[in-house]
Amino acid sequence: MLFSLRISLPDRPGTLGLVASAFGRGGANILTLDVIGSEGDLAVDDLLVEAPQGLTRALLLAKEEVPGLVVEELTSHEAFHDRMSPLELATVLTETGGSPVQVLVERLPEALRAEWCAVVRGTGNGLEVLGAGIGAPQLKGVCGSWLPLDGVRRLPPADWMPSSWTMGPGSKGGLGKFELAAAPLHEPSTVVMVARRDRPQFRKSELKELELLARICAAGSRTRAISG
Repeated sequence: MLFSLRISLPDRPGTLGLVASAFGRGGANILTLDVIGSEGDLAVDDLLVEAPQGLTRALLLAKEEVPGLVVEELTSHEAFHDRMSPLELATVLTETGGSPVQVLVERLPEALRAEWCAVVRGTGNGLEVLGAGIGAPQLKGVCGSWLPLDGVRRLPPADWMPSSWTMGPGSKGGLGKFELAAAPLHEPSTVVMVARRDRPQFRKSELKELELLARICAAGSRTRAISG
């Protein structure tokens, strides 16, 4: 069985080696490691782990070995089979013969392990939807008071968000709390929004990837507008 994990752990030399050793004793093998970044005194990493007997014992040993270890996300790898990476999406955006915006909203959730993506423009009547991927909620008319944006950022819970975005799955009417991020696209009032449901917050490196992908999409759209 293959598992995809996001972990945070104390950012000290040798700590990840202790985790790998504990996993080995628990019958699990780390196949790949992606360093997401460091935030304060924590390091954040994505792991692909092979564990024929499951991960329960390996995780228990790792948490005993490394106090402060937190598993932020754990998913069977089949859910991310052949998942597109941000770099692969950047390549597709530069090569596509269609609409870069449509490619972005359809493929960005896959590249950033998100629930949905949409491109919106702020107007006096709320948000105008310029493109939306599968799973995106109704956005037309949602308040756009948070626009314009001067750069990429996480969007913490705020009054402009529908209540279903901020309530957990145990709340009446709640669909699972969203973790949101947005980046300017063509100009500060036109942005790409991406959302995770009940998953870890977007880290600095992921926000940077979102920013760069938005810039590539915008450049592709301008090029096609000029050539068209």
